[in-house]
Amino acid sequence: MSRTGAGRRGPVSPAGLTRVSILALAVVLAAAPFLWMLLSSVKTSAEIAAFPPTFVPSEWVWENYATVFERAPFLLYYGNSLLTTATATLGQVLTSLMAGYAFARLQFPGSRIIFGILLTALLVPFELVFNPLVDLLSGLGWTNTYEGLIIPNIPSILGVFLFRQFFVNLSTEIEEAASLDGAGVWRRFWTIVTPMAMPMIGAFTILSFTYNWNNFFFQLVVVTKSELFTVQLGLAMFRTADSASGFNVLMAASTLAIVPVLVVYLVLQKQILNAVSGQLR
Repeated sequence: MSRTGAGRRGPVSPAGLTRVSILALAVVLAAAPFLWMLLSSVKTSAEIAAFPPTFVPSEWVWENYATVFERAPFLLYYGNSLLTTATATLGQVLTSLMAGYAFARLQFPGSRIIFGILLTALLVPFELVFNPLVDLLSGLGWTNTYEGLIIPNIPSILGVFLFRQFFVNLSTEIEEAASLDGAGVWRRFWTIVTPMAMPMIGAFTILSFTYNWNNFFFQLVVVTKSELFTVQLGLAMFRTADSASGFNVLMAASTLAIVPVLVVYLVLQKQILNAVSGQLR
């Protein structure tokens, strides 16, 4: 059997070429700001202010990253952000996973009403609950504390909704078989359901981590002491301190700020793709 032309592809259709062009343009538009930030972080102050602006640095100044740690205790900010974000994300994933499973699988009085109230609360903007939240944190003595940065962020109505929808669409055959073998609710949940939900857990983890890492407004409300500053609050200091001559240092600090989110995404990208592909099937 001849293999001539076995690896050849037919001509690309105009529709296919249009789709590829649109996707390529979308990639460029999405990546351009990040690439500009990376390149600006290694420019000199003079080149940052030059007109017309340059895209590729004429001189690569890697010392800007060292300057970040000289101007502010950025390692302390990093530690605070990692501690609060990782703890709040873990709490969000666990509570959302369990609550979503309860609403999807367990029948208890008022479950539909409670779930409807949660969905209604999801539509309430944060600005409406801002003052009561501040009063509550002050009354509990949680301002300028790690408890104030972590505990209010553990409940996630969005997470409960996402996991509930995932479990509603998940087949119950394996759970029913395990129930006939005598497995209780907790055993079915931890040994059967949780492993099957790993794609959704991975997808929600990156959403939760990104939200908690970048939750600047909430952190600004809770914290006023510099020793509890997070990365986002630290970036605000760079923006207000000599921004004209230190824009390159600000870009270096911003680049460092997105590294943890990028690492989490790279670690969990397989679970995210599995969750998306599972929803599309």
